[in-house]
Amino acid sequence: MNRDQQLLNIRPVIDFGEIPQPLERFQEIIRATLKFQNDILLINIKKFLNTKHKGFDHLDFTVKKDLFYKSLKNDIALKKDLIGMVKGILTTLELEIYLNNQKEINKRLLEFIYKRIAEQLV
Repeated sequence: MNRDQQLLNIRPVIDFGEIPQPLERFQEIIRATLKFQNDILLINIKKFLNTKHKGFDHLDFTVKKDLFYKSLKNDIALKKDLIGMVKGILTTLELEIYLNNQKEINKRLLEFIYKRIAEQLV
């Protein structure tokens, strides 16, 4: 079994029905990958925010979400780390699609990461 087959075997399957557009189809891949990487993303984001903002764990939930949003918008290193955590477990075909649509996919990916992780910053 090659690497691509192994990745597909361990990734959660999320059925979104018929998706006609290639980038919309790729969103299904992103969501499954984010679901698979959820714990790793959450640990890294919490560590980053605790390092960057002393006392982060003791802040109000709304403040935590705001700091996370601002960091995600402004911190290039954080963006690259998070994107890399997803990009690193794409199959070779998915990586080719990603590379051909990198700007648009990164924008969507960061939005999905925010939506997924922000509610878990309790």
